[in-house]
Amino acid sequence: MAREKSLTQSREYDENIINTVREPLIVLDQDLRVVSVNRSFYGIFKVKPEETVGQLIYDLGNKQWDIPKLRELLETILSKKTTFDNYEVEHDFAVIGRRVMLLNARQIEQAWGKERIILLAIEDITERSRLENLLVESEYRYRHIFETASDGIVLFENSDGHIIQANKAAENMLGYSEAEYVGKKLPDIGVPLGMNDDFPTIMRDLDKIGVLNYENVPVKTKVGQIIYTDLYLVDRANFIQCNIRDMSERNKLEAKLRYAQKMEAIGTLAGGIAHDFNNILNVIMGYGAMVADTLETGSPAKEDMNEVLIAAERAADLTRRLLVFSRKDVVTMMPVDINEIILGLKKMLGRIIRESIEFNIELADMPLTVLADAGQIEQVLINLAVNSKDAMLEGGRLTISTGLQELNDDYVEAYGYGKPGQYALITVADTGQGMDAETQKKIFEPFFTTKGIGEGTGLGLAISYEIIKKHSGYTNIYSEPGQGTVFKIYLPFSEEAASLEKEKETAAPVKGGDETVLVAEDDASLRKLATIVLESFGYSVITAVDGEDAIAKFMENRKRISIVMLDMIMPKKSGKEVGEAIRKASAGVKILFVSGYTMDIIKGKELAEAGSDFIHKPFTPKDLLIKVREILDR
Repeated sequence: MAREKSLTQSREYDENIINTVREPLIVLDQDLRVVSVNRSFYGIFKVKPEETVGQLIYDLGNKQWDIPKLRELLETILSKKTTFDNYEVEHDFAVIGRRVMLLNARQIEQAWGKERIILLAIEDITERSRLENLLVESEYRYRHIFETASDGIVLFENSDGHIIQANKAAENMLGYSEAEYVGKKLPDIGVPLGMNDDFPTIMRDLDKIGVLNYENVPVKTKVGQIIYTDLYLVDRANFIQCNIRDMSERNKLEAKLRYAQKMEAIGTLAGGIAHDFNNILNVIMGYGAMVADTLETGSPAKEDMNEVLIAAERAADLTRRLLVFSRKDVVTMMPVDINEIILGLKKMLGRIIRESIEFNIELADMPLTVLADAGQIEQVLINLAVNSKDAMLEGGRLTISTGLQELNDDYVEAYGYGKPGQYALITVADTGQGMDAETQKKIFEPFFTTKGIGEGTGLGLAISYEIIKKHSGYTNIYSEPGQGTVFKIYLPFSEEAASLEKEKETAAPVKGGDETVLVAEDDASLRKLATIVLESFGYSVITAVDGEDAIAKFMENRKRISIVMLDMIMPKKSGKEVGEAIRKASAGVKILFVSGYTMDIIKGKELAEAGSDFIHKPFTPKDLLIKVREILDR
């Protein structure tokens, strides 16, 4: 009796211990039937008592515990030893859903029976597992960002500044291997941040702000090269992250942009000077031509005046070069002889290249007439000459030659460019340092240059290529390192253009008329010259001094005005604005625009669509009279 009482007390004692365990606990007999479960098991897994005690473990809760992994643990593993620990099982339960459990089991002798029992402890680690997965995923993402970032990333201890890790970008950027980074401080890898006396100050600032940014910091690589970087220090609690961003390429582009802006400003200034100078030249050439017409042929005075006019033409040519430089030139496609263009540039090119360079010109023995803008072709030749000069630092030979080239179907197929036909060929050859195939592929790209910062814009050859392309031509380059460079330019040869040029030279004599012309010009001398020229050939002239005055004068006299001559650059309203206002008032009126340049004000297409014409300053009295009569007779 006493023994039974002792066993009962022992059993109650064990059950009280089981119920005090916080995690779910199941007591099984050797047949894997449930002897007992604790309160935590009922609370967590929502199983009824009548479905529990006496049931096989696999039949618990309507067979929710028929888990393959659990069978393996109990029937295979536990049968061979007395315990198993920390087996992770994931399972879908009907009531509580998918859970992750950690299982631990013990076979022990029961104090109140002869057979051994199995204690199965269950820990629900679903939330912990979720957090661990999130941590793994987060670490993976960070690792991926760390390893694939374009910035160099260096991690160092916030206690003493010693580097603990560096990514691949940092290795490539500074030239140190990953092992060479470890244990060093930022100054040891060429990053000039105070990591000794100033380190505590940096850490205090970083602790306050969270992020420190240092811009345009010169960093020395392992091989001694200086690169300019932006540095970002970020407090990561256990360590400091230093991002190193190479800004060298951006700095180069910014320098090129500043240079391009400076050149644009100079070009604008040059364009303004050229515009004003054209007005002065127009007066000189106009009055000079009228004086020359009054002098007898062969007289010393007439010869002297002809010299004045020749000098004025040269000045006009210089002005046109300024307009080419400022890119505000009038794009005029007309018949030109390539040989004459090159001869006209000979002196200028001689000044561009150094005395140590031998300069030769070899021209074809026939005119090479093409439809082209002479100013732009001159710009191409100047750009190529400058390129050749820069490639011959120790001196050499520059040769510009011309010829007539036939491009047939076989040629086009062999070289992969062009249309069959005859082309004027310009060859610019130098004996400079040459270039490799990779450089040749990029040579016509905007801003590509082999020169140092400030030594070139990288635009000269790109602009030249585009100019030739717009002329329906082709540009080729032949070069090898140390063997010099040959540029070949093909422009469509035009026999028709040559015929047109001859017809122009034998044009009909100047004719006058009795129509009324409105002349709007803010330059008083040029306005007076135009008035004298037109009135001397029978025209009636009404003058206006600015844009608003031109509109007012036209409105007062619209019934008798046959043609309006408008300077493009005038105070109060531009020539284009005046033209638009006049068109609204009288759609059929004829307009002649006048300017030293028009590129940024009105395009040739707009002129054609509006039925307007254009004459370029400086013009001779003869040119003006022919143009006015030509427009009126249409």
